[in-house]
Amino acid sequence: MKRVLSLAMALVMMMAVMVPAFAAELKAKPESADVIINTDTKKDTDDDGIGDTDAEEYTVTIPADTTIPWGTEETNVSYSVESHLKRDGRVKVTVSGAGVMKTTDGAYGISYDLEGEGVAFTSDVPTIYPAATKAVTVAISADNWNSAVVEEYSDILTYTAEIERV
Repeated sequence: MKRVLSLAMALVMMMAVMVPAFAAELKAKPESADVIINTDTKKDTDDDGIGDTDAEEYTVTIPADTTIPWGTEETNVSYSVESHLKRDGRVKVTVSGAGVMKTTDGAYGISYDLEGEGVAFTSDVPTIYPAATKAVTVAISADNWNSAVVEEYSDILTYTAEIERV
């Protein structure tokens, strides 16, 4: 009898622990709300959720020092440009040099020309991504090589980059 009574009590306790299920009440029309999200023109550089620096930026990657082997008529000195600018911004890059490479003492020189689309480049859009390569070539004619004294010649090419507003 004790066993039957304990079994009945265990059954009653299990029934008391069960959670009844209720049907959800559905509404005829779902409710909604509008949330406005905005971008900022500042970058969050320290992960605090607040813009710290101007997001408008560009990168121009130029070649390192370049050695031109004797007699080479065309040498690539191209660069790449990437930009993320405001709608009125364009990247403008110019490459310039003296046009004559000279010996260390300046006694001799060898003329060259800068050629290619990258010598004077202005982007036609504010965003260039991924980076685009712009061709620049140092061109030394065969006549200039043939009339040059064999020495080491050098010149400095200046790459000037800026944002132009249109």
